[in-house]
Amino acid sequence: MKKLASALLVFALALPLYAQQTYVIKVATLAPEGSMWMKVINKLKSRLKKDTNGRLKLRVYAGGVLGDDKVVLSKMRLGQVEAASLTGVGLGEILPEIRAMEIPFQILTYRQYDCVLPKLKSRFEKELADKGFIVLGWADQGFVYLMSRKKITKADDMKQTKPWVWEGDPLAAGVFKVFGINPVPLSLQDVFTSLQTGLIDTVYITPVAAIALQWYTKLKYIVNQPIVDGLNALVITKKAFDKLPADIQTVLKKDSSKYIQVLGKFTRKFNTRSLKVLQNKGLILLPSSAEQAKVFKQNGMKAANKLVGRLFTKAFLQQVRKIIDQCAQ
Repeated sequence: MKKLASALLVFALALPLYAQQTYVIKVATLAPEGSMWMKVINKLKSRLKKDTNGRLKLRVYAGGVLGDDKVVLSKMRLGQVEAASLTGVGLGEILPEIRAMEIPFQILTYRQYDCVLPKLKSRFEKELADKGFIVLGWADQGFVYLMSRKKITKADDMKQTKPWVWEGDPLAAGVFKVFGINPVPLSLQDVFTSLQTGLIDTVYITPVAAIALQWYTKLKYIVNQPIVDGLNALVITKKAFDKLPADIQTVLKKDSSKYIQVLGKFTRKFNTRSLKVLQNKGLILLPSSAEQAKVFKQNGMKAANKLVGRLFTKAFLQQVRKIIDQCAQ
């Protein structure tokens, strides 16, 4: 009887180890396999598994196989996907005012971006949480450039192009309209084919992404005028986050923030390097004069003003403009 009791006691003490629950988080991203983003996220997967003793696992769906930001967001709301790396377009679907960070031709250096975001981040994170999404880490995409088959040396040249605009992106569409252009709305997955067929001849994208997605093979020119340092954040639904034990929540936020910050640094470095790679591959970097840069900047703000009441309030836009100007000094 004593042996049986001892055996039962050992079994009872060991039971929590065997009954330890594991949690799987499905993560969607547009980043293709082999990209820097995937290399970093794979390191994050390993770290989370180690730091939670195997209790938390990430299952990553790369290359946009689950759809672009808007499609993924609908799946997140249905509980089919728990987390995603979202661009500014996706984040803006949740919180429209966040697009004030992406008004074209306003933030011109990484130093300026690093000054602006911390002043707005707490507000964005609170409002995203109120809408059911927890930010696990912020990382920018690096500067986006205009790339085309047509030679664009001044703002008026834009009228001779057939530009793509991300379907459902009111900010980008608004900017093109200020330039007097009706862009072609397409999902991200349809851009390459549309460049092949000639439906479009102009895109806006980071140099890193232009190479990863092979868009550069259908283009000839890059306008040397950064448009915007694109937002990016790794987010998880609050519903999925709240289901995790407190200790796993802590590890997830800590490790994710650390690795996403590393990703941001790598992205900037590779973005700068990729701009040179594109030139080595035959794309021509077109200079932008100070006068034309001023026109681009004015048009970016005109577009933002037209979106007051739709994306953000006039007061918030003025607040962001003030922060941007202060951070430029």
